[in-house]
Amino acid sequence: MPSITNISRETIHNVGIVIAAITIVVNVVVLTLTLTVLRPRLYPGPKIRPSVVVALDGSGDFTTVSAAVAAAPSHSHKYFGFVIRPGVYHEQVRIPAEKTRLAFLGSGIGVTIIYSNRSWPQYSSEATAALHIDGDGFVAKDTSFENTGDPATGYTMALTNEAKKTAFFHCSFKGYSGVVKAGRGSQFYGNSNIYGAVDVVWGTAAAVFQKCAVHVEKPFSGMGAVAFQQRSAPIFNGGFVFHGCSVAAAPGSQVFLGRPGGAYSLVVVMESYLLSPTAGWLPESASLPPKTLYLGGYKNGGPGVEPGKRNMTTAEAAQFTVASFIDGDKWLPDTSLEYV
Repeated sequence: MPSITNISRETIHNVGIVIAAITIVVNVVVLTLTLTVLRPRLYPGPKIRPSVVVALDGSGDFTTVSAAVAAAPSHSHKYFGFVIRPGVYHEQVRIPAEKTRLAFLGSGIGVTIIYSNRSWPQYSSEATAALHIDGDGFVAKDTSFENTGDPATGYTMALTNEAKKTAFFHCSFKGYSGVVKAGRGSQFYGNSNIYGAVDVVWGTAAAVFQKCAVHVEKPFSGMGAVAFQQRSAPIFNGGFVFHGCSVAAAPGSQVFLGRPGGAYSLVVVMESYLLSPTAGWLPESASLPPKTLYLGGYKNGGPGVEPGKRNMTTAEAAQFTVASFIDGDKWLPDTSLEYV
């Protein structure tokens, strides 16, 4: 008859074998999921290399971002990268249509800041935003864009983006109203922070906001909207998709996910976490055909979710992924940015 010591050793040995087997199975399952369902598109390579350096202290090639943009090549088919060193750049930067495939490579959120303190329509939209883009293929990383203009005089835009196939990764946008204008084309915003109070994101573009944090400050009226979407006809491929995002609002604010600016306005929120109570369209949507407005939700969580509202099927949600909604697999790999 084996001793208690022998039994203990044998038991420990057998348990160790079982644990090892379970560990192998778990690792295989995790690896399989990572390579299939949950696999992110990783950086495909250093396709964006620094070409010039912008530094306020004169240690680079330029002391202003605008001067660097003016000196960049026009109609480029390759990315032209700007390293923008730490500092607050007090200028309204404009990317003309001929300046294609420019890339801002900042030093970090809150470290590299492009700053404006103007409002629209007091100034033109191009002269208001910290950054205005007309040149297609623009990319920005690790940069903050801020506008501290007087909200009583109009929109305080941090970004006006009128270009196609543009991408932002690990950036920050701050303003009060109309903070990010996604004007046209296909646009992508990943792992970024957006701060505003009224019509935080607006425009007619087809834009995906992925893994972004949207912070809705308390507006003067106490009522604000995350997205002012302006799709006016079914033939336009426009709409805003928030995928894997978080939405939070200041205490005492009533937050609506959308404010329709067109008869076919489209806003979709998928796999996101709503920290604050949210509602659907602003009440003024009653003046638009309700059957043509589209506000969809898929597998969202958090205390701000309205149970049973706007639920999409998996097949419906699949239409609004990066690959499907903005054809991201065809152009985002060229940006060297990570997306899902």
